Amino acid sequence: MDFKLGDWPSYAEDEWWRQWAIQSSGELSLLARWSDDWEQWQRLLRERVGKLLGWEQQDGEVEVQLLGQKDAQNFSLQKISFAADDGTQIPAYVCVPHDNETPLPAVVLSHDVGTSKEAMAGLLDEDNPDAAPGSRLAAAGYVVCCMDRRGHGERPRRDEAAQMWDWLGRPAVGRDAADLAAAYRALCQRPDVQRERIGIVGIGKGAAPALYAAIMETRLQATALCGYLTRYRSLPLVASEEQRRALGEVVAGTVPAGLLAYADFEDLACLIAPRPLCLYQRYEPDLPPELAAEAARRISEGYDLMGEKIRLRIDVAQQIAGHQDRTVLDFFDDWLKLPAPEKPSQAN
Repeated sequence: MDFKLGDWPSYAEDEWWRQWAIQSSGELSLLARWSDDWEQWQRLLRERVGKLLGWEQQDGEVEVQLLGQKDAQNFSLQKISFAADDGTQIPAYVCVPHDNETPLPAVVLSHDVGTSKEAMAGLLDEDNPDAAPGSRLAAAGYVVCCMDRRGHGERPRRDEAAQMWDWLGRPAVGRDAADLAAAYRALCQRPDVQRERIGIVGIGKGAAPALYAAIMETRLQATALCGYLTRYRSLPLVASEEQRRALGEVVAGTVPAGLLAYADFEDLACLIAPRPLCLYQRYEPDLPPELAAEAARRISEGYDLMGEKIRLRIDVAQQIAGHQDRTVLDFFDDWLKLPAPEKPSQAN
């Protein structure tokens, strides 16, 4: 860490962190240090993120077991199980549209905390099952994999076990990301899926694992993150203690140790380029709106720097009744169903 406050007549660290947030930048910050060589920047930062996550690249086939099948209104629902890279089993539902005579685009879904694959597939809402994210995507013509993240649904996790993983250098967010990458590979093996048209969507606290999965598994073609748009360096700059607490809850458990020495959220988002990225900021009345605006500005500047602005969509909801589902569906329709626009030729 290259920042020093100098003489400060207090033992409190608050001012140190505030000045650090204002004056410092990560060693691999795209806009501050690497704007002249973004291709080298991508290679170095992706390698560093992989080390922070304890990432172990898995390229072989995934063993998938079919556990059951039933029909829903707009799709068939298959319950499957497949192996994580540590050998544990990942239970999941695959929503398959009835109209699947030809291979379809597909989406891996990463759910929020406090929910499960059943909720994502519409199995817990008898009154309106079609409103679930997985149901809506399947009704729109996507094969959807809804899996339980670790510690949710059929995957209970003891706190001490999670701590042991941390001590091994594999933080929870990295393990979740690796599981999502395994789900991607499982979809690739299906005859009803177009393997070159698979995207990923993360909701709430499920957005961070989805982001890391897309960073490390570069064959994922489109990434949508819902409710996750802020800079980590913003935390010390929030004046209100209540808002700092709210922001801390938003990002808790989503940042691998050591990340800020190298990068911030905008750098992670720009690692997705040249692939399409959709960021949907849910309405957050407890957080200052300028936090999302500043993160959006930096990400837009980064995508523009790399000549990929057309592949970036950012929506910030201004009220509770936002249009998250429609935003994500439109984004995936543009990039997983329609032919991608040709990239302009690069000048030598």
